[in-house]
Amino acid sequence: MVREMSTGEVRAVPGVTWSNAMRTARVELSPGGRYAVLGLGGEHWILDTYSGESIPVPPGLRPWSFSPDANFVLVVDDTFQAGIYSVSPFAERGRVPVGGALGPDGEVVAHFTARDAGIRLWDVPTGGIPRRAPIAVPVDRTPTRMRWNGEGLLDLQTVVPRRIRKGGGARYTWYRVDQESGGMERVGGFVVPGSVYNPIVTGLTP
Repeated sequence: MVREMSTGEVRAVPGVTWSNAMRTARVELSPGGRYAVLGLGGEHWILDTYSGESIPVPPGLRPWSFSPDANFVLVVDDTFQAGIYSVSPFAERGRVPVGGALGPDGEVVAHFTARDAGIRLWDVPTGGIPRRAPIAVPVDRTPTRMRWNGEGLLDLQTVVPRRIRKGGGARYTWYRVDQESGGMERVGGFVVPGSVYNPIVTGLTP
């Protein structure tokens, strides 16, 4: 079942039944909810939630991120080297040295540099040549994730403090990244109170 959060509509995926074995499966949705990634026992499938068509991912590869329009998916191997595939048909269209957040049209990958000090933008058509020098992460903030929104803009989420302790709380902040200048603008955020221990922040697709 897939629930459309904007309308509350719940729809069944055609031809799919949920077995007892699938209770332990890892399930993730693409932006917009068109595709679901199912992971079970080291195997992965990309499921079209409208048609019920299932696409097996080649052995040894794991889906990591979708492009904002969900037409492309980035998959990683055991060494975190990445391949970019079109979803329909499922075919490789490029490779980059590392996995990360897949950008518009599957042509750029955003990745955190060593020790999470900056953001590197890898160009897919050229085989992974960096587009520019790394963009520095705001001082005294720990990056947690990146996402590309539907307009092709890159957002960065950070958290303070770096290590969340029981009773301490945490402040999460979203920044809009200017890919040309390397500047960042705060666009939102939220606070997890100290009464919440070991929070899991998820579901933040574009």
